[in-house]
Amino acid sequence: MAETPFEPFFDGGSAEPRRERSLGPRYGRSFRCRSAARRDLCAERFIALHEAAADDPAADLRRVWGGGLLTAAGAGGLAALVAVIARGTAELPFPAFLTAEAGPGAAGFAYGVCATAATLQATALLHVLLTTAARPVRAFCWIGGIVVVLLTLLPLTLHAPLDAVLLTSGINAVGGSGVVALLAAVARAARDGFP
Repeated sequence: MAETPFEPFFDGGSAEPRRERSLGPRYGRSFRCRSAARRDLCAERFIALHEAAADDPAADLRRVWGGGLLTAAGAGGLAALVAVIARGTAELPFPAFLTAEAGPGAAGFAYGVCATAATLQATALLHVLLTTAARPVRAFCWIGGIVVVLLTLLPLTLHAPLDAVLLTSGINAVGGSGVVALLAAVARAARDGFP
């Protein structure tokens, strides 16, 4: 007996039969476009990545944040100390982004807060990379290196005394490189020490 494309069936409450088109298995694939198949594959990969990151982290994130907080405290303290010494003893208008009228305490506080905030943001970036990237330490070093280069070049665009601009640029380069190196070491220790 030949199969009809329409099969009558009764809805529970209505008295009239409804007709619905029944598509065989050979028509199932013809209505799916390739972009929908790609979207489904991307969604499946995203869900698998999210579950892998949530269930089995690749690193001990408590160690990452502990090391990041210690690095932030050290970077902020050293930046504040350098600013206080440069303004108080050497009488250089360091950092160059502050006015010459700012005292050593205000300069140290502002530069220390900036260094601490930047280090905490770098730690948050490291956290994200450790849970999502295939090579998180390498990616962090590349991103951190680019940011350090930008922070080194940024003071050169300011209208300030040349010695203050060069000192700010040098301290940004040394301090930024040190922060990136310390956080990369923290990430490696957190990954290697994780059972």
